[in-house]
Amino acid sequence: MLYPSIGLPMMGTSIFRHYFQRPYIRCLNRAGASPRILSLSSSPGVLKAALEQCDGFLFAGGTDIHAERYGQKRLSICDDPDAKRDEFELALLQAALDAQKPIFCIGRGMQLLNVALGGTLIQSIRFYQEYQHADPLHRSTATHPVDLDPESLLSWILDSDTLAVNSLHHQAVDDLGKGLLISADSPEGFPEGLELAGYPFCLAVQWHPEYMAPRTPAQQKLFQAFTDACR
Repeated sequence: MLYPSIGLPMMGTSIFRHYFQRPYIRCLNRAGASPRILSLSSSPGVLKAALEQCDGFLFAGGTDIHAERYGQKRLSICDDPDAKRDEFELALLQAALDAQKPIFCIGRGMQLLNVALGGTLIQSIRFYQEYQHADPLHRSTATHPVDLDPESLLSWILDSDTLAVNSLHHQAVDDLGKGLLISADSPEGFPEGLELAGYPFCLAVQWHPEYMAPRTPAQQKLFQAFTDACR
């Protein structure tokens, strides 16, 4: 398979959301993948077609997952929920996991993976952070370090046990979902990377490599490893 097809759920219908989807597409193209944008329909036919047509799935960043999805009351500091996106992505992620398709989750995507497997989130890390984690003015530059588990897939891909990353999140993984392992964490102890034990390829990162990859080759390695797993 020369150019694996990667399913990328639509981040929204606004021009703003289309703009923020472009960096993911560029990184996948650079890795030799063929991205396929998936409309947000949770019908069985749409999910079945996505599984048949896509070799792997990337779950991207975006708005907060509604707190009801992990058994909490939504705080006012959270984004307005996108119920349609939550419903579609959770259904697609579960179907992809059942089919053992390669999965790469970024930002919101990492939180989605945790929630899908029964985990919870800290709705606001404002009062717990040592570094500024919601830093949209520095999307393409590193703002804080992370430590990598030297036995993890993430460490193997990057050939390192430390990394400097950008940061765009105000929430964090709290209780871990079933089967998940922390492969990277921030100086404060927030999970920055997750992997699913015993799964062929399931990688999740809290930072946003799509913005750093053009100038930081190590970040492009994540897209390359994912594409190679799909291939």
